[in-house]
Amino acid sequence: MLAGMSRISVRTTLLSVLLLAASTSAAFSASPPCRPCAGILVDNPTNLGDTLRAAPALGDESRLYVAYTTPLDGSADRTAFDAIRTAGGTPWAILDFTTPAPLRDNLASFETELRNAAELAGAAGDRAHFQISWRFTDQAPPSELAFLLKRAAVAITGARSDARVLVGPMAADATRIRALYDEDVAAYVDGVVIPPVEATALTSTLSVLAELDPGKPLVVAGIDWPTSPTEVLARSAELAEAGVAVAVFDRPQPTTEDLAPLKVLANEFQGDLSFDPYSVPTADEGIRAWPFVRGADLALRVIVETGRSDATAPADEVTFTDSQLRRPSLLDLTNGETSPAFGQRRTASGGLAVPIEDGRPVSVIMLDRATAAELEGIEEEVTVADERQMPVAEILRRLQANEDAQSRRLRHYQARYTQNLRFPIGVSANSVEATLAGPFFFVQGEGFDWAWEDLFINGVEWRYGELPEIPLIQPEKASVLPLEINFTKEYSYRLRGTDTLDNGRDAWVIDFEPLDPQPGLYQGTVWVDRDLFVRLQTRAVQVELQGEVLSNEETMYFTPVGDDGRATEFRRDAFYLPTRMVGEQLLSLLNATVVVERESLLSNIQINGNDFETSRDQAYASESTMVRDTEDGLRYLERQEDGTRIVQTEFDTDRLFLVGGVFYDESLEFPAPIAGVNYLNFNVDGEGRQLNVFFGGVLLTSNFAEPSLFGSDWDAGARAFGLFIPTSEEIFRDGEEILDEEITRVRGSLAFFLGRPLGNFAKLDFTYGLRYDLYDDADDTSPSFVLPEDGLTQSFEIELQYNRGGYRLIAEGSYNARSDWQPWGLPGNPEYDPDQEDYFLWSFEAGKTWYLPKFQKFGASVEYVDGQDLDRFSKYDFNFFGDPSVAGYQGGLVKAEQAYGVHLTYGFEIGSVVQFELRGDALWANDDFNQLEDELLAGVSLNGTTVGPWGTLVNFDLGFPLEGPADGWVAYIAFLKLFDYELSDLFGRD
Repeated sequence: MLAGMSRISVRTTLLSVLLLAASTSAAFSASPPCRPCAGILVDNPTNLGDTLRAAPALGDESRLYVAYTTPLDGSADRTAFDAIRTAGGTPWAILDFTTPAPLRDNLASFETELRNAAELAGAAGDRAHFQISWRFTDQAPPSELAFLLKRAAVAITGARSDARVLVGPMAADATRIRALYDEDVAAYVDGVVIPPVEATALTSTLSVLAELDPGKPLVVAGIDWPTSPTEVLARSAELAEAGVAVAVFDRPQPTTEDLAPLKVLANEFQGDLSFDPYSVPTADEGIRAWPFVRGADLALRVIVETGRSDATAPADEVTFTDSQLRRPSLLDLTNGETSPAFGQRRTASGGLAVPIEDGRPVSVIMLDRATAAELEGIEEEVTVADERQMPVAEILRRLQANEDAQSRRLRHYQARYTQNLRFPIGVSANSVEATLAGPFFFVQGEGFDWAWEDLFINGVEWRYGELPEIPLIQPEKASVLPLEINFTKEYSYRLRGTDTLDNGRDAWVIDFEPLDPQPGLYQGTVWVDRDLFVRLQTRAVQVELQGEVLSNEETMYFTPVGDDGRATEFRRDAFYLPTRMVGEQLLSLLNATVVVERESLLSNIQINGNDFETSRDQAYASESTMVRDTEDGLRYLERQEDGTRIVQTEFDTDRLFLVGGVFYDESLEFPAPIAGVNYLNFNVDGEGRQLNVFFGGVLLTSNFAEPSLFGSDWDAGARAFGLFIPTSEEIFRDGEEILDEEITRVRGSLAFFLGRPLGNFAKLDFTYGLRYDLYDDADDTSPSFVLPEDGLTQSFEIELQYNRGGYRLIAEGSYNARSDWQPWGLPGNPEYDPDQEDYFLWSFEAGKTWYLPKFQKFGASVEYVDGQDLDRFSKYDFNFFGDPSVAGYQGGLVKAEQAYGVHLTYGFEIGSVVQFELRGDALWANDDFNQLEDELLAGVSLNGTTVGPWGTLVNFDLGFPLEGPADGWVAYIAFLKLFDYELSDLFGRD
């Protein structure tokens, strides 16, 4: 009894392992629900119906695979699936891909075959199997075969999610199979098909497949039809023992007699059967047997091959050693009926000897086994302790399949596309916002066209006809996007875990990064719905960017949209479109680090609308500025006289502006005018260099920048500044102007810049500056006042800036050295210190702006400034142009060595005509000499933007002090006019 129980225990343990393996492989490898499994390769499946329906009939859960070759030229018979299925068979379509290698050169032909394959899959119904057969499988590079296989797999499973996809026939070459799997194809195939091979090659193939893709079925197809139809059971069992999942026999036109043994095999060996090496019986020489155990009750089905067909020969007998086997019966392989095995007997050791009827080359013996409960009254229990997590490759394949299916349903769509571009000014709470909106036309496989019908600047509508073309500054376009199937492997993927998003959906969280970082490729995260396997959200940042775009981060939010274009519930047949995108770019422009925050919205979506072409033609014929998404990025569409549009491959990069305005504060006797022209070029000599020159009579400022120094990540540049009229240097104490100490200064400066990004969101800049100061007496300067020494000041500055998610942080410090610094001021001036010849400045700022509906916004920033060895001419000033600045404060009123404070803004627009922004500043200043200890300086300002006559952009600012020594007001108004012609037009050059 103990020996018997031991055997049961061993078998139960083995069965538990087999059941666990079967459960995981069924979930991820699509192992066939039978053992052994067989199929038949035929010429014409539609003519097989009556033969397949003949007795014995196939059961609902039985698997007899009917394979046939299907062309992909559009001529395939789609009724074959139903013809096989209604007769009880399982369809196995061998898709004949004929596109020649290399596929890169024949993508149009390949896409046609993929479309036909997807249409076949969509019409296939359940239980359909698809074998990807390519005529160049054994000659083309593995990367080519992998690309074809992946694209075919997602096309098929996108059209039919429960379809099974196999690849082959492949040569039984372990090296080539390994090379194919090195291309990450495991998640895309449900089985590998090879031709019949000798035992050594089969063992090698099974071994490498078990190593690379454990549990994945191996199919041997094209097996010669045996002399006797019943021998298909023996050949199937022999291959199943070796580890083969399905044996497919070549029988172009099978008869009813041919199919009978295959149908009996399918009916009786379906379910959770496994080869049981512990139950192989003994028999006379030349007799072979293959026992298969059923998991439900441990019963046996034993295929026995005698090789004999002479009915007069002595009866054969097989003997089983397991004493718990009982009730043997024989299976009739022509009709599936069973009959008792007469003549059975118990051996001396308790085993069971079963005779086999004469004249049958193959027989099937069926035996029951006593259960543990019957033996000892103990119930058996199998517990699976762990649930296998879905591999990341499987998640990605299902996602790709769904997106491929959507791309075949979604021919085109039109919508209203709105893009908000927000430019924070430094780290202050101020910002400039430009909004472009208009019709958007997307065509599958071609990209999109976008018409700019509306432009809003800070919420103020542009009402002066065609919108101006602006330089299109954009990052390099990625050659390969994440999650796409390509010929080569650009990205690696890692399943981070799961998460629940704000929309309530449970998602897989998958991180991706380039295997070999190349300019423009992405790294980031994708969120995939755990139920529907659709994309919910992606966040990505481009790597190795070069030129003026230092970093580019984008987050896309996908919304389910119905056929009517409206948002709908999450379901499989919805269209998942990127209806919202938020992004942030870091630009190196004219030696400054500029942040651009972007938000894009899709609304009024029309899916596959009948009037798509008409609407797009109307946009082409309109006066609207239009852009197109091309392989090289956004390009303008130039309107032709006949109303059509052509891509403008080269666009103007230089612009000329007229700049004017006026400024006034209490330190001025009269308002100071500002007038001049500004020339801007973002691509000097076609090399990507930048130049900006402003000339306003007595004022000249010029910037030259090289965004990519010698093709590296470093940028460099220079800036020259000159103000050729003296400006007043006033001094206030206790709110009173000290006229005796007022002087004038003329200054000019030259600075050289060098910087580079640190990662994707930070930038480090170095500046070497030269400033020349020329001091002179003012009208009321005391004769005894000694002027500061004219001379040169050198400065060495380091700035670190970080920008992420709209948050901006800047830390900077500088060392400044004067060429000569002699005593200055009235006799006995206590502020003079020879140590102040050299001085230090440092500061820290942090801020963020929140954008609200209807062009509202709220901004907040904090800052701290400090220094060492500062004097009147190097301390911080808090005027309109000061850094830091306090609304309503005039220049020179308060100077301090150290200060900290906060700035708040709230902006809103009225009727799309004018935008107002309320600003509040509060700083606490400290200065030992001026006896300031946390002196509160506070003020408010009202500034605004509007568009004046002739398309002139007008900006104004009116500031009033609230707290501190100031009691005046500050006013500023400026206008900007963009000329419609280039600088070259002014001089008549081509």
